[in-house]
Amino acid sequence: MTVAEAAKKIGISASKLYQLVSSGEIAHYRVGGKIIFRDDDIASFLANCRVESASTKVIAPPPHPRLKHLSLG
Repeated sequence: MTVAEAAKKIGISASKLYQLVSSGEIAHYRVGGKIIFRDDDIASFLANCRVESASTKVIAPPPHPRLKHLSLG
């Protein structure tokens, strides 16, 4: 797909997509001077941008402090 099509699918401007291409943040192909994308390139990029919601994150409890200065016997 073209830059315009990919940008529309992602929901960003073409200029922002060019920035992502330039920085290497999104996989793409250069064919005859044109930049093109495969559907799975776009899907992979979007998956990498995913941010988990607070309700789905598993937060480990803090570790219990060790009291090394106490002697128990």
